[in-house]
Amino acid sequence: MNRRSVLRWISLGMLAMTIVFLALALNHPEWGGVIMLGPIRIGATVWQIFYVLYVAVMIGLFAGSFFCRHKK
Repeated sequence: MNRRSVLRWISLGMLAMTIVFLALALNHPEWGGVIMLGPIRIGATVWQIFYVLYVAVMIGLFAGSFFCRHKK
């Protein structure tokens, strides 16, 4: 198995774990806590935005792996 195939399988596994985590996190926002960073309150709705951004980045990384050039 070449390096490209290994990287794609790893990224597929990471993407699958991300989808499961996102489904749980968005369906149960009460599980998350509130974090205070000085006067800034990071609550459940902000965490949901972070989750969606995380998934968007993961999908972008997975898609980008198909456009990588093979090193000789």
